[in-house]
Amino acid sequence: MAIDAHAQNNAPRSGFLGERGARAAPQVSLQQAIDIALSENGGRVLSAQSKNGQDQRPSRHHIRLLLDGGRVLNVVVDDRGRVQKTR
Repeated sequence: MAIDAHAQNNAPRSGFLGERGARAAPQVSLQQAIDIALSENGGRVLSAQSKNGQDQRPSRHHIRLLLDGGRVLNVVVDDRGRVQKTR
């Protein structure tokens, strides 16, 4: 009986991060990254591209914006939608 109780209390848990087929955090597409960059900064998109991470999924999106006054702003949006501005 003790073995049965142990097996019931230690049943496999669904949704465990290490499981095959487990869902990852939502990933931001390039179009969504462009929308995020434009909503925070305005301007026009000069270029946009995705850079792949180690596991071949896009980990960052690089977006160049032309702002009013002719200034160019480089924005990096990660796969979770966080924004980093560079020169």
